[in-house]
Amino acid sequence: MRSIAFLYASEGTGHKAAAENLKEWFLESGSENTAMCLDVLEVLPLWLRGTVSKGYLLIARHVPWIWGRFYWGSDKLSIQASIFDHIHSLLCSIYLPEIEDIVSSSGAEAVVFTHYFGASLFASRNRLKIPVFYVNTDFVTHRFQRSPVFSASFTASEAALEQYRIDGIGNVFNTGIPVSKKYSSPISKKTAREQLGLDQNKKTVLVTGGGIGAGPVIDVTNSLAEEKGIQTLVICGNNSQLYKKLSLKYSGNENIRIMSFVDNMPEYYCASDLAVMKPGGLSLSEALSAKLPLLLMEPIPGQEQLNMDILCGSNAARRLKNSIRASEEALEILGNHLVLESMIEGIERFSRPSAAEDILEIITKHK
Repeated sequence: MRSIAFLYASEGTGHKAAAENLKEWFLESGSENTAMCLDVLEVLPLWLRGTVSKGYLLIARHVPWIWGRFYWGSDKLSIQASIFDHIHSLLCSIYLPEIEDIVSSSGAEAVVFTHYFGASLFASRNRLKIPVFYVNTDFVTHRFQRSPVFSASFTASEAALEQYRIDGIGNVFNTGIPVSKKYSSPISKKTAREQLGLDQNKKTVLVTGGGIGAGPVIDVTNSLAEEKGIQTLVICGNNSQLYKKLSLKYSGNENIRIMSFVDNMPEYYCASDLAVMKPGGLSLSEALSAKLPLLLMEPIPGQEQLNMDILCGSNAARRLKNSIRASEEALEILGNHLVLESMIEGIERFSRPSAAEDILEIITKHK
C-alpha cells in the first residue's frame, strides 16, 4: 500500500493533528509513499463550515455545558440523537459524493478517518472499493465513532475496547492516539532547557489550555507566579485574547514565559517537570509520550471529562481541585518522590509514542 487519504474535520485541533501525524509517519516509512490530508468540512458551504468549526470553539471556551448536553444526549438512542442522525445523513447525501471524488482522484488505496463526520456512511458506500479505517482521538469513544462497517478501528484504552465489545464490533486495536514522530525520540530535560533558554535548576511547570486555549489558565498562572522557585511556561494556543492579557500582566517577569501557538511542543514537554493542562486526547497523548506528570484542569463535559476519569482512575494523572491554589497542588506532586514514582507507573500504561507506526502497520497489511 503506497497511497493513503487521511480525512479529518476542523472541529478543535486534535482530529487534524492526528491525521497529519499519521501522514508524517506514513511518508517517512517509504520514499515511494504518497498521502493526502483532507478537511471533510471543506466541501460544506462557507457559512455552514464556519458554524460547525467556529461554533465548537465558542461553545468549548464559553459555555462548555452546552457541548456536554449534546455529547451525552447523542451518545444514546433518543429523540436528540435521532434528529442529529437525520441531519448528518442529509448533509452526507449532499456533500459526500464530492469527498468521494476527491479521494478517488488522489489514487488512495485506503482511507483513514480521525473524525466521525461522513466516516461510517463513506465506509458503507465504498467498502467494496477501498478499505476504510477509523482512528479515535480520545481515550473513550462515542456512538458516532463506533461502527462495524470499518475495516478496522483504533482506540487508546481498554475502556474504549470494552465499548466496542459491548456493541459486538470486532477488529478493533488498542494502539493509542497517533502523535508526531518527534515524540518517539525525546531529548533530555537538560538539552530541552538549554534550547529554550530556561533555568536548569528551577522546577518547571507547563500550563496549556490546548490548541483552543480553554480552561482556567489565568487563575493557574496567577497561582504559580507566586512561587519564586517555579518557572512557568504558559502556552495560549489560538486564544489571542488570553495571550494578550497574560503577556501584558507578566511582561518582564523572568519566571513566567507567555507564548501563543508554538510548533516545538516536544521541547516544552521534555523541559518540564509537570504539566497543568486540559484533558484533550491528542494533547494528553503527547504529554504521556514524554512521560510527564499531569494535573488536569476543568474538562469540557463529554470526551474530556471521560479522558480525565480514565487517566486519573489509573493514576496516570491527577485532577486539579482548585485552580487558584494550583501552585500548592503542583508542589504537592513535585515534592513527593513516592507520588511521582506512582504517577510514572500509571503513565507508562498509556504512553504510546509509536501509536501511528502501529496503526499504519495494521492498515498497510490489510487484505
